Amino acid sequence: MSEYFIARQPIFDKNLAVYAYELLFRDSDRNAAPQDMDEDSATAQVLTTSSDVGLRWLVGDRQAFINLPQRFFEEPDLLPLPPDQLVLEILETVEINETTLSGIATFRERGFCLALDDVVDFAPYEATLPHVEIIKLEIPLIDPEKWDATVSDLKARGFKVLAEKVETNEEFEALAAAGCDYFQGYFFAKPKVVSGKKLGSNKIALLELLAKINDPSIDIDTLSELVSRDVALSIRVLNYVNSAANALNRRVESIREGVVYLGRDTIRNLVTVFTMGTVEDRPTELMTMALLRARFCELVALEQDRDDSAAYFTVGMFSVLDALMNASIEDVVGTLAVGPEMRAALVSRGGEKGEVLNIAINLERGEFNVLMDAQLSAEQLASLHQQAREWADGIVADSGLG
Repeated sequence: MSEYFIARQPIFDKNLAVYAYELLFRDSDRNAAPQDMDEDSATAQVLTTSSDVGLRWLVGDRQAFINLPQRFFEEPDLLPLPPDQLVLEILETVEINETTLSGIATFRERGFCLALDDVVDFAPYEATLPHVEIIKLEIPLIDPEKWDATVSDLKARGFKVLAEKVETNEEFEALAAAGCDYFQGYFFAKPKVVSGKKLGSNKIALLELLAKINDPSIDIDTLSELVSRDVALSIRVLNYVNSAANALNRRVESIREGVVYLGRDTIRNLVTVFTMGTVEDRPTELMTMALLRARFCELVALEQDRDDSAAYFTVGMFSVLDALMNASIEDVVGTLAVGPEMRAALVSRGGEKGEVLNIAINLERGEFNVLMDAQLSAEQLASLHQQAREWADGIVADSGLG
């Protein structure tokens, strides 16, 4: 399966908890969505990969949304996976006729959840509605003045409503107020503009701590002292160190000893994760995204024998601070007073670190048209991204950030 990889796009509930992921196939050889592969083949690759590696590895205990084109509704037995974690999306390209309606009914009888994809006009799909549980509204193509009435009508008819391609926090709030159950888009990763307000003092203090911890010149004693000032943080770090050091015959009792045992960079990354995790009202997926970006950037740097892999990790982690702090990335970076190289990476995706960060963002969004200039192959990048995703999911689960 080295030629293929799967992107996953999160789907949230009203509380910004991850309800599901939509799984998308891409052809890594072409650095983009394949132009010469039909929908049947693309879906077959998603299903094959999901079957080979397991849905649990791809989505954990969440649901997996998978696009099903015409042929799969004409031949339901082609689907190799059980219904437990699957939501089957009826694409807008599916022709609704006797054969496909029979297939849709068969999937429903077998216990699958069905969703109607990219809905703007319901007329062509009326015959499918008795079998459908979720309606995915293509928000950019629906007049905002009709959102309330459209959602109310669907809710009255017993459907769950998923708003897709939600781009801003304002859209999210309006659609949540209208009664939508689920949301898909980039809204959660963009800061809500709060005019006339500055970062709260507690958030400034958090940013200052992050800046000090991630200072490349910090020594072991200074790092140990910074961590030791926060009792709760110290306890979490020591618990993690002793978990990682379970092969030892004794417990690690001091932060300094923990730093020596795990190494300065590992402790610094760990403290960064725990510190960012103290922000209230943060979506779990935002922390997962930060960890995934950080680890991917670090792995790319290590793969290329770059000296400052820890700085690449930091760039990945800091790339979500605008959403975490509800402020522009320019303001956040200004508060951190980082160096020009990191500033360029975070604000404009400039420089080598910015280039790697940009690749991480494209990979997580399923937009694979920007890769590195022949430094690493698409297959290598796909493999590193999968490793980073598995690592990030594990850290969130093990550290209680979820």
